[in-house]
Amino acid sequence: MPSMLAKSKASLFVLACLLCLLLTFAVSAGERKADGTEGVAVVPANIVKELRGAGTATYDNNTPFQREGTDGGTVGNRFAIPPEGDPNHSIATVSFAVAGNYSTSVVATVWDVNASNAVVLARQLIAGVSQSPSTTARFSAALVTPVATHTGSFIAGLRNTDYDACGGNTGLGSTCDGVALTMGSSPAPPVSSRGARINFTSGSFVPNITSVTSTGQDLVRQNAIFRVTGDNLPVELMGFSID
Repeated sequence: MPSMLAKSKASLFVLACLLCLLLTFAVSAGERKADGTEGVAVVPANIVKELRGAGTATYDNNTPFQREGTDGGTVGNRFAIPPEGDPNHSIATVSFAVAGNYSTSVVATVWDVNASNAVVLARQLIAGVSQSPSTTARFSAALVTPVATHTGSFIAGLRNTDYDACGGNTGLGSTCDGVALTMGSSPAPPVSSRGARINFTSGSFVPNITSVTSTGQDLVRQNAIFRVTGDNLPVELMGFSID
């Protein structure tokens, strides 16, 4: 029969194990709360060879040039209304190349652009993107809640980090979050100068700002390697593919 001392040691061991599990859970919960991801859908990134699909809008030449060096905000493309009109359109999937990344995920946001402000249509955390990534990788992710029956222009892209150390950093493959940009000249993208930025600052890893008094700032002769897939997208046919 086990001695009383052996029983006491066994009980203490069990209590110690339970305490370790509780501390681990508390730390993990604290980290999840601190990173600002509450309420934001997290989806895995799919590595893709091509960024084409049925109804994919693209403005880039698929050749990374630089990162946009301004702190904060969303950097991507302005998807504009074509001359022939603007039917209701949907957005189901986003695909992109990353210029830089601090963690193992990026934040994609789709903004509805109005006459005097921009409002979030969709935002989610896309996991599985490596830190300091190679710009040869291409990723795609389906929106957890697709945008349906939208009309008018919109800006869609990736979060630019708020960290001051990244201000002015236009290099590729760093730890500064941002989408890869292509040049607007030689070689020219299918459509020139559709790169755009929604300016704002946010202390959270996943921005919690859903409305800004801005219609977006256009980037000079630059487009983002950021594409959207859906139905009846408002883009020029030269930048639209149906495979």
